[in-house]
Amino acid sequence: MKDWQRAASAANIIGYFLARRDIDELSQEAMQAQIGQPQADVLIAFGGMIPHGCDIVARSFQRGLAKRLLLVGGIGHTTEVVRAAYKDRVPELDVEGRAEADIMADYLKLCYGIEDVLIENRSTNCGNNVTYALGVLKENGIAPKSVLIMQDATMQLRMAATFQKVAPDIQVVNYAPYRPAVISKGWQLGYLMDYWGMWSMEHYLSLLLGEVERLRDDANGYGPNGADYLAHVDLPTKVETAARFLRESGLGTVRTANPLYGDATSKAVRIA
Repeated sequence: MKDWQRAASAANIIGYFLARRDIDELSQEAMQAQIGQPQADVLIAFGGMIPHGCDIVARSFQRGLAKRLLLVGGIGHTTEVVRAAYKDRVPELDVEGRAEADIMADYLKLCYGIEDVLIENRSTNCGNNVTYALGVLKENGIAPKSVLIMQDATMQLRMAATFQKVAPDIQVVNYAPYRPAVISKGWQLGYLMDYWGMWSMEHYLSLLLGEVERLRDDANGYGPNGADYLAHVDLPTKVETAARFLRESGLGTVRTANPLYGDATSKAVRIA
């Protein structure tokens, strides 16, 4: 019989570690305390997050936490699920065959009246999410000294490590737009809060375990001692222990990289 309470605790240990937040609240006061300015130069929202995250992006921009808004995301391993979630919420939204950044842009315009956005809609993974985003900013004459970044809770820490590797001179403020809490519900796991578009539990656990494997700085990981896609990340012992428990309990499998969404031309853009 599985220890569901321990499984929920293990998922939360990993999940909260990955869902990095450098500020406790989305306010200009918090930004001032973090970077010495009430606004970041750019708020960058990455495709790959569940649609609930787009609502948090909208509110953050409307509160004046950044001067410009850049939406980033082409077509990747999450796109079909994301399209379906947006379509379910807003039936009139055109999602068929479209990139995540374009869908996000239409959603923000339709539901929040936000139109002045920059769009990067070619990237397919964390590596070229960052490099292509910086390319769009450069094309528009923007050389940010600070950015506020938002990504899916499971990938926020990896995105931070990618920025540290690719653009170490830019001050990055991380804010995972949601932090799923897993609870034990009798003979299964469930979520404490029902976020719009949230992953199935099976998929969420696979994302958690996949990130631990990618962040581990060894020959098989993405850090300097492995593929060298990311800056070094320290994995706490409690995170490693939690991941081992989930694997050995058969409650999660590692999400492997999909070669369809990689690019063999550059290390910086091959992270799936």
